[in-house]
Amino acid sequence: MTSPQPHDAKPATEGVRERGRSAAHKGQQTRATILDAALSLASQMGIEGLSLGALAEVTGMSKSGVFAHFGSREELQISVIREYHERFEEEVFRPAIREARGMPRLRALFDRWVDKVATEIDSGCIYISGAVEFDDRPGPVRDALAGMVLMWHGALGRAIQQAVALHQLRSDTDAMQMLFEIHGLILSLHHDARFLRTPGSMDRARTGFERVIQYYTLDSARPSPGEVAPNATASGVLQTS
Repeated sequence: MTSPQPHDAKPATEGVRERGRSAAHKGQQTRATILDAALSLASQMGIEGLSLGALAEVTGMSKSGVFAHFGSREELQISVIREYHERFEEEVFRPAIREARGMPRLRALFDRWVDKVATEIDSGCIYISGAVEFDDRPGPVRDALAGMVLMWHGALGRAIQQAVALHQLRSDTDAMQMLFEIHGLILSLHHDARFLRTPGSMDRARTGFERVIQYYTLDSARPSPGEVAPNATASGVLQTS
Protein backbone atom coordinates (compact mmCIF):
# COMPACT_ATOMS: atom_id res chain seq x y z
CA MET A 1 0.00 0.00 0.00
CA THR A 2 1.08 3.53 -0.73
CA SER A 3 1.25 5.95 2.12
CA PRO A 4 -1.33 8.73 1.98
CA GLN A 5 0.08 12.16 1.08
CA PRO A 6 -0.07 14.93 3.67
CA HIS A 7 -2.99 17.24 3.13
CA ASP A 8 -0.67 20.14 2.25
CA ALA A 9 1.38 18.12 -0.23
CA LYS A 10 1.06 19.24 -3.86
CA PRO A 11 0.26 16.73 -6.57
CA ALA A 12 3.28 15.73 -8.65
CA THR A 13 1.83 17.26 -11.82
CA GLU A 14 1.40 20.64 -10.13
CA GLY A 15 5.00 20.58 -8.97
CA VAL A 16 6.13 19.85 -12.53
CA ARG A 17 4.09 22.78 -13.82
CA GLU A 18 5.57 25.12 -11.23
CA ARG A 19 9.10 24.05 -12.10
CA GLY A 20 8.26 24.57 -15.76
CA ARG A 21 6.96 28.09 -15.11
CA SER A 22 10.01 28.90 -13.02
CA ALA A 23 12.34 27.67 -15.77
CA ALA A 24 10.44 29.66 -18.41
CA HIS A 25 10.62 32.81 -16.28
CA LYS A 26 14.33 32.34 -15.74
CA GLY A 27 14.78 31.83 -19.48
CA GLN A 28 12.93 35.06 -20.23
CA GLN A 29 15.08 36.95 -17.73
CA THR A 30 18.25 35.55 -19.27
CA ARG A 31 17.08 36.46 -22.77
CA ALA A 32 16.25 40.00 -21.58
CA THR A 33 19.73 40.32 -20.08
CA ILE A 34 21.31 39.18 -23.34
CA LEU A 35 19.19 41.61 -25.38
CA ASP A 36 20.10 44.49 -23.08
CA ALA A 37 23.79 43.73 -23.57
CA ALA A 38 23.24 43.28 -27.32
CA LEU A 39 21.59 46.70 -27.62
CA SER A 40 24.53 48.26 -25.83
CA LEU A 41 26.97 46.52 -28.16
CA ALA A 42 24.95 47.42 -31.26
CA SER A 43 25.01 51.10 -30.29
CA GLN A 44 28.81 50.97 -30.21
CA MET A 45 29.64 48.45 -32.95
CA GLY A 46 26.53 48.49 -35.13
CA ILE A 47 24.08 45.67 -35.76
CA GLU A 48 26.59 43.96 -38.05
CA GLY A 49 29.13 43.98 -35.23
CA LEU A 50 26.94 41.74 -33.10
CA SER A 51 28.06 38.16 -32.67
CA LEU A 52 27.21 35.32 -30.35
CA GLY A 53 30.84 35.21 -29.22
CA ALA A 54 30.97 38.91 -28.32
CA LEU A 55 27.75 38.62 -26.34
CA ALA A 56 28.97 35.52 -24.54
CA GLU A 57 32.05 37.45 -23.44
CA VAL A 58 30.07 40.49 -22.28
CA THR A 59 27.41 38.51 -20.40
CA GLY A 60 29.75 35.90 -18.96
CA MET A 61 27.79 33.12 -20.61
CA SER A 62 28.97 30.34 -22.86
CA LYS A 63 28.58 30.81 -26.61
CA SER A 64 26.28 27.78 -26.69
CA GLY A 65 24.17 29.36 -23.92
CA VAL A 66 23.65 32.50 -25.99
CA PHE A 67 22.99 30.39 -29.08
CA ALA A 68 20.25 28.49 -27.22
CA HIS A 69 18.23 31.70 -26.84
CA PHE A 70 18.49 32.86 -30.47
CA GLY A 71 19.68 30.03 -32.67
CA SER A 72 21.63 32.18 -35.10
CA ARG A 73 23.43 35.48 -35.45
CA GLU A 74 20.73 36.69 -37.84
CA GLU A 75 17.95 35.96 -35.34
CA LEU A 76 19.97 37.78 -32.69
CA GLN A 77 20.22 40.86 -34.92
CA ILE A 78 16.51 40.80 -35.70
CA SER A 79 15.68 40.39 -32.00
CA VAL A 80 17.81 43.45 -31.18
CA ILE A 81 15.97 45.51 -33.81
CA ARG A 82 12.62 44.43 -32.36
CA GLU A 83 13.77 45.20 -28.82
CA TYR A 84 14.93 48.67 -29.88
CA HIS A 85 11.60 49.28 -31.58
CA GLU A 86 9.70 48.20 -28.47
CA ARG A 87 11.69 50.62 -26.33
CA PHE A 88 11.24 53.37 -28.91
CA GLU A 89 7.48 52.82 -28.80
CA GLU A 90 7.50 52.89 -25.01
CA GLU A 91 9.43 56.15 -24.81
CA VAL A 92 8.12 58.01 -27.87
CA PHE A 93 4.98 56.61 -29.44
CA ARG A 94 2.83 55.46 -26.52
CA PRO A 95 3.07 58.67 -24.45
CA ALA A 96 2.48 60.82 -27.53
CA ILE A 97 -0.54 58.84 -28.70
CA ARG A 98 -2.35 59.85 -25.51
CA GLU A 99 -2.48 63.41 -26.79
CA ALA A 100 -5.47 64.67 -28.76
CA ARG A 101 -5.54 63.78 -32.43
CA GLY A 102 -4.04 66.16 -34.92
CA MET A 103 -1.46 68.79 -34.07
CA PRO A 104 -1.16 68.03 -30.33
CA ARG A 105 -0.29 64.43 -31.17
CA LEU A 106 2.02 65.35 -34.05
CA ARG A 107 3.87 67.82 -31.84
CA ALA A 108 4.20 65.25 -29.07
CA LEU A 109 5.55 62.66 -31.51
CA PHE A 110 8.19 65.08 -32.77
CA ASP A 111 9.10 66.45 -29.33
CA ARG A 112 9.56 62.99 -27.88
CA TRP A 113 11.54 61.94 -30.95
CA VAL A 114 13.92 64.86 -30.37
CA ASP A 115 14.18 63.93 -26.69
CA LYS A 116 15.03 60.37 -27.72
CA VAL A 117 17.82 61.60 -30.00
CA ALA A 118 19.13 63.69 -27.09
CA THR A 119 19.54 60.53 -24.99
CA GLU A 120 21.29 58.76 -27.88
CA ILE A 121 24.00 61.31 -28.62
CA ASP A 122 26.61 58.98 -27.11
CA SER A 123 24.97 55.67 -28.00
CA GLY A 124 23.44 56.23 -31.43
CA CYS A 125 20.11 55.40 -33.02
CA ILE A 126 19.64 51.85 -34.30
CA TYR A 127 17.22 53.09 -36.98
CA ILE A 128 19.77 55.51 -38.42
CA SER A 129 22.97 53.50 -37.97
CA GLY A 130 21.21 50.37 -39.17
CA ALA A 131 20.05 52.13 -42.33
CA VAL A 132 23.66 52.97 -43.16
CA GLU A 133 24.72 49.37 -42.57
CA PHE A 134 21.92 47.66 -44.47
CA ASP A 135 20.80 50.16 -47.12
CA ASP A 136 22.25 48.00 -49.89
CA ARG A 137 22.15 44.61 -48.20
CA PRO A 138 18.88 42.75 -48.85
CA GLY A 139 17.79 40.09 -46.43
CA PRO A 140 15.74 39.41 -43.28
CA VAL A 141 17.70 41.83 -41.08
CA ARG A 142 17.22 44.71 -43.50
CA ASP A 143 13.54 43.78 -43.90
CA ALA A 144 13.01 43.81 -40.12
CA LEU A 145 14.71 47.18 -39.76
CA ALA A 146 12.85 48.75 -42.67
CA GLY A 147 9.56 47.36 -41.38
CA MET A 148 10.04 49.00 -37.99
CA VAL A 149 10.95 52.35 -39.54
CA LEU A 150 7.95 52.21 -41.87
CA MET A 151 5.70 51.40 -38.93
CA TRP A 152 6.92 54.57 -37.19
CA HIS A 153 6.48 56.59 -40.40
CA GLY A 154 2.94 55.28 -40.57
CA ALA A 155 2.18 56.67 -37.11
CA LEU A 156 3.54 60.09 -38.09
CA GLY A 157 1.67 60.03 -41.39
CA ARG A 158 -1.62 59.26 -39.65
CA ALA A 159 -1.08 62.16 -37.23
CA ILE A 160 -0.53 64.50 -40.19
CA GLN A 161 -3.63 63.20 -41.98
CA GLN A 162 -5.71 63.64 -38.83
CA ALA A 163 -4.50 67.24 -38.51
CA VAL A 164 -5.62 67.84 -42.10
CA ALA A 165 -9.01 66.25 -41.41
CA LEU A 166 -9.40 68.48 -38.34
CA HIS A 167 -8.56 71.57 -40.43
CA GLN A 168 -5.41 72.23 -38.40
CA LEU A 169 -3.33 71.86 -41.55
CA ARG A 170 -4.26 73.02 -45.04
CA SER A 171 -6.45 70.69 -47.03
CA ASP A 172 -3.86 70.50 -49.83
CA THR A 173 -1.13 69.29 -47.46
CA ASP A 174 0.95 66.49 -48.94
CA ALA A 175 1.32 64.20 -45.93
CA MET A 176 4.22 62.26 -47.43
CA GLN A 177 6.11 65.45 -48.25
CA MET A 178 5.57 66.83 -44.76
CA LEU A 179 6.70 63.53 -43.24
CA PHE A 180 9.82 63.63 -45.42
CA GLU A 181 10.66 67.11 -44.15
CA ILE A 182 10.10 66.18 -40.49
CA HIS A 183 12.23 63.07 -40.82
CA GLY A 184 14.90 65.17 -42.50
CA LEU A 185 15.06 67.37 -39.41
CA ILE A 186 15.73 64.34 -37.21
CA LEU A 187 18.46 63.08 -39.55
CA SER A 188 20.11 66.51 -39.51
CA LEU A 189 19.80 66.65 -35.74
CA HIS A 190 21.42 63.25 -35.32
CA HIS A 191 24.27 64.21 -37.68
CA ASP A 192 24.98 67.59 -36.08
CA ALA A 193 24.47 66.58 -32.45
CA ARG A 194 26.24 63.20 -32.58
CA PHE A 195 28.83 63.56 -35.34
CA LEU A 196 29.66 67.27 -35.37
CA ARG A 197 28.72 67.94 -31.72
CA THR A 198 27.25 71.26 -32.82
CA PRO A 199 25.88 73.30 -29.87
CA GLY A 200 22.21 74.23 -30.10
CA SER A 201 21.27 71.40 -32.47
CA MET A 202 18.15 70.51 -30.47
CA ASP A 203 16.87 74.08 -30.62
CA ARG A 204 17.53 74.23 -34.35
CA ALA A 205 15.54 71.05 -34.91
CA ARG A 206 12.58 72.45 -32.98
CA THR A 207 12.81 75.75 -34.87
CA GLY A 208 12.85 73.80 -38.12
CA PHE A 209 9.73 71.92 -37.05
CA GLU A 210 7.90 75.19 -36.36
CA ARG A 211 8.81 76.42 -39.83
CA VAL A 212 7.45 73.23 -41.38
CA ILE A 213 4.22 73.62 -39.41
CA GLN A 214 3.86 77.26 -40.44
CA TYR A 215 4.37 76.33 -44.08
CA TYR A 216 1.49 73.87 -43.97
CA THR A 217 -0.88 76.01 -41.92
CA LEU A 218 -0.71 79.32 -43.78
CA ASP A 219 -3.84 80.03 -45.80
CA SER A 220 -2.26 82.92 -47.63
CA ALA A 221 1.04 83.12 -49.45
CA ARG A 222 3.56 80.58 -48.30
CA PRO A 223 6.85 81.83 -46.87
CA SER A 224 9.91 81.48 -49.04
CA PRO A 225 12.54 78.92 -47.98
CA GLY A 226 14.29 80.03 -44.80
CA GLU A 227 11.63 82.59 -43.91
CA VAL A 228 9.34 82.28 -40.88
CA ALA A 229 5.87 83.78 -41.06
CA PRO A 230 5.62 85.92 -37.91
CA ASN A 231 1.87 85.67 -37.36
CA ALA A 232 1.26 82.00 -38.06
CA THR A 233 0.97 80.95 -34.43
CA ALA A 234 -0.95 84.06 -33.41
CA SER A 235 -3.56 83.34 -36.06
CA GLY A 236 -4.75 80.33 -34.07
CA VAL A 237 -4.38 77.86 -36.93
CA LEU A 238 -2.56 75.42 -34.61
CA GLN A 239 -5.40 75.14 -32.14
CA THR A 240 -7.45 71.96 -31.99
CA SER A 241 -11.16 71.99 -32.69
